[in-house]
Amino acid sequence: MISRRALLSQASLLLAASVLPAEAAKPRKPKSPNGQVYLFRGFADIFSTGLNTLAQQLKADGINAEAMSLPNAQAFAARIAERYRASKNARPVVLVGHSLGADMTFSVASALQPMKIPVALILSFDPTGKGPVPGNVKKTLNFYTGGENLWSPVLPAPGFKGELANINLRQGETAIKGIGHFNIDKNPKLHERSMKEIKLALRRR
Repeated sequence: MISRRALLSQASLLLAASVLPAEAAKPRKPKSPNGQVYLFRGFADIFSTGLNTLAQQLKADGINAEAMSLPNAQAFAARIAERYRASKNARPVVLVGHSLGADMTFSVASALQPMKIPVALILSFDPTGKGPVPGNVKKTLNFYTGGENLWSPVLPAPGFKGELANINLRQGETAIKGIGHFNIDKNPKLHERSMKEIKLALRRR
């Protein structure tokens, strides 16, 4: 004769067997990408409103991106470094900028270099200078619409060993019709490319 305890035990096992597969079949909610993503607007916040839109698109995809005015490079780098060291959720670092904001990406990255903080990705749109791109940057995509002296290609700093691509948006296969300095930050194609690059960088630990 089977005892009451044995019957209860067998019933529990049967119940677990029927529930567990259903629970395991439930799709898991994807984990939001970690990291620090900052977008620097250009002069007086007037001509870089497209970065606000890009930040909103990133947030809609679960990425905590922050669009801002031009900060003090050294102080802001110290803030990034403090967060980076305090939590793995603050890694990696991604910097995006337009015009003077693009120049700021290189200034902040340069300030991070002696702090031994790597930058996973820089996306620069029409910087007014030529960088340079410091050695702690893993990948840089520089989109430009000008010539050799303004809104132009950027250069690697001594010791740079990362990936650097200067992408001419006015000539060749990468040209975009109607693109210029005052709308480069608002272009949907570049927003789409930026989203892909940022997501890739955030998954690369």
